[in-house]
Amino acid sequence: MRRSGVRVPGVTGPRHRADGGRTDWRRFALAATGALVLAGAMIATTTAAAVPVSFAVAGSPFAVTAHKLEAKGVTQFASFRQETSGRRHAVAAVGLEEVALYGLCQSAVARTPLGTATLRIRSGDHRPVKASSMALDLSSIRGDMRFRAVEMGRDAATLRGGARGASGTYGQRADALTIRHMKIDAWALTAGLFTLGDATMDVRAGEQPCA
Repeated sequence: MRRSGVRVPGVTGPRHRADGGRTDWRRFALAATGALVLAGAMIATTTAAAVPVSFAVAGSPFAVTAHKLEAKGVTQFASFRQETSGRRHAVAAVGLEEVALYGLCQSAVARTPLGTATLRIRSGDHRPVKASSMALDLSSIRGDMRFRAVEMGRDAATLRGGARGASGTYGQRADALTIRHMKIDAWALTAGLFTLGDATMDVRAGEQPCA
């Protein structure tokens, strides 16, 4: 199967302070870890009825790669997400009832006054990452995709499973979806439950996203 892709239209290394001191990456890592814990608490308390959750998105997307994604109850429709500045981004809003991700890597590049750093989260190779009631706002997705029982051209307000969109909006759904060699750029992710086995997190200087 050929690699396919879908796109929705629309640094530098660590710097030194002026006083000659080195960048305190441990302090930055601690702050990043706190942000991750808060994000995890938000994800864990999201319910299916609230998906997709609407919140102001960051000014740049984050990357997620996986060797394979397997999902059930898949829906998709076009939408917009907005930053606190008011800037809007066109997104493919994707709802997934049940998901298993193998070989997950998630990365987000942060540009701070102290320099550029990349926060990366990886799961273990032996156990898949599992999630339920997941919603993704995507700017692009690439990989080898296989749909089962797909319906295209449905009104987004009538979609079953995953999530529903506004009445009159183009939507599509599938009973199941498999993506191999997946790579996505996303503005937001929410889930009712998100479980990572043997997970690791690290913060690295410079721009080093998941490949």
